[in-house]
Amino acid sequence: MTSKFIAQSYRRYYAWLLTLGMTRTVLLATLIAITGSVVTTAVLLLLIPGPNDFFWYGMIVAVVSPALTAPGLGSVAFKMAFQLSTAQTALTLAAETDALTGIANRRSFMVQAELAFLGARSTGVSFAVIMADIDHFKAINDTHGHGVGDDVIRDVAQACKAALRQGDCFARFGGEEFIALLPMTNHAEALAMAEVLRETVATLAFENRMPPAVTISLGVAGYLASSASLHDILNEADRQLYAAKAAGRNRVMMAGPEARLAS
Repeated sequence: MTSKFIAQSYRRYYAWLLTLGMTRTVLLATLIAITGSVVTTAVLLLLIPGPNDFFWYGMIVAVVSPALTAPGLGSVAFKMAFQLSTAQTALTLAAETDALTGIANRRSFMVQAELAFLGARSTGVSFAVIMADIDHFKAINDTHGHGVGDDVIRDVAQACKAALRQGDCFARFGGEEFIALLPMTNHAEALAMAEVLRETVATLAFENRMPPAVTISLGVAGYLASSASLHDILNEADRQLYAAKAAGRNRVMMAGPEARLAS
């Protein structure tokens, strides 16, 4: 408990220094150092009587000494705060980002999806999930090599992310499988967005390298009042994805009357 409190105090302290900025941090550190030095020296000299000249000599030293050293110490403190903030940002980004594609990872997606589910339960505002899988990906790896396979995963991820709306979350769910979270989206809108993703990948150009064409299959599921948990929605999207694979790939499938195939 004590170590946690100390860690939080240091974080607040470093955040405060970054808010001040380098110049104000140095000035404040210098002012505090001079004030502390002058007060301490004055008290000591008053408690130990001596010549009047000696008192003022002590005051001069009390001002000059911290004025020379405090700016350097203040700048060091600010640089430490900046480096700590940069490191924390990098660690947070690494924890939430897929290393290969640069998009969100599964952990980050699940956090956002759980929040969306809780929000839907309390407000009734729907959301949808799209699962997508690269078709015949094993054949791509076996024929062209894992380097090309990685390029395909990376290009598909970036193209799909660019095709989604700003508030949507697109993540790598594992291997060649991706997942999208569409907040405030009904079933029909989710189906249309899945078709946009399918067409985006189908027309994706792989210039000067194989494979010449890549497609994806997609499964769509939306929040329902009867949804007991987020996993119910994810499982339904997964079932629809496999239905799309079984129906011939390069298509979108969704449960209910809205479902349609995309060729």
